[in-house]
Amino acid sequence: MANRIIEKNKMRVPKNLFTKNGDGEKIGLYASYDETEEASFVAGTTEDLIKRGADINSIAILYRANFQSRALEEAFLSRNISYQVLGTRFFERREIKDVLAYIKASLEPANTAEFKRAINSPARGIGKVTLLKILTNQEEKLPEKTKEKITEFRNILSTIKNSIASEKPSEVVKLIIKISGMENILRNGTDEDKERLENIRELVTLATRYDEFPKPEGMEKFLTDSALQTDQDELDTPKNGVKLMTVHASKGLEFEHVFITGLEDGLFPHKKISDDEITQEGEEEERRLFYVALTRAKKRVILTYAGVRTIFGSRQVGLPSEFITDIDEEFVEPLDYKGERYPIKTIYL
Repeated sequence: MANRIIEKNKMRVPKNLFTKNGDGEKIGLYASYDETEEASFVAGTTEDLIKRGADINSIAILYRANFQSRALEEAFLSRNISYQVLGTRFFERREIKDVLAYIKASLEPANTAEFKRAINSPARGIGKVTLLKILTNQEEKLPEKTKEKITEFRNILSTIKNSIASEKPSEVVKLIIKISGMENILRNGTDEDKERLENIRELVTLATRYDEFPKPEGMEKFLTDSALQTDQDELDTPKNGVKLMTVHASKGLEFEHVFITGLEDGLFPHKKISDDEITQEGEEEERRLFYVALTRAKKRVILTYAGVRTIFGSRQVGLPSEFITDIDEEFVEPLDYKGERYPIKTIYL
């Protein structure tokens, strides 16, 4: 079945993957309403597998883009299921800490650690000696151009502080991404930079949960909950746990049970932030990655996608990935929320 998927790629050396095992289970398919329900389904089904005797270390959750781990991590934490992120957990990521530093520095000017982090995120050419003079009230000794940079930065913090008092938390995070210069630099940077921008945009999505609170209170709760999540991230990584990772990170690994999440057009196959469309070469690379994901499983593969996904704070309707319909219908078994089987054919119409 996996061979039929990769056969669509023309720019490849032909090869045929085979197994000595007998016929396995059909591929499970779960259509969720949104990313929260998708994560809940994955965590709930994983919990059920463990209860039925599956080794917790033999279960892997794969996703195409790093930002997808945020909802999944939250779902596993809520069910108290041990997990390991192969890579960096959401709140440990540098760009997430940078955005939070702007918020904290704007609210607490005396917080030198957050001030130091924010002032050079992105880099403003302010070195350690200059920073020391700023923090020890010796700014008058600095060159005029340096003083201008500092004044500009303080104005940014002032704008953010005023925004916190008058705008929703998600709008504040959007503002920070823009006026800090992060968005422009990351959007026009490397592929890794564009992934970092996707992660920051996911922080906007998280912040929308606090938009209904009174203005300052919403931001306070956002910061408090982010700190709690950060504390969870900083705990010792468990030796045993479900593995969460990007498809890229899964190369060369095998697991008994594999979930491939976020199978929506534009997400997997993945369209980068600055691209209008996916090139033929890019599409073939995405299909190759899907082939890699499918072949990580020894026993069972479950595919999931969301009909609605919140991107950059806005709910967007998505279409199922073309990769799903590339799989012959005879090999697919739709699942309900509890992981039970029932016949649904609509995706193939």
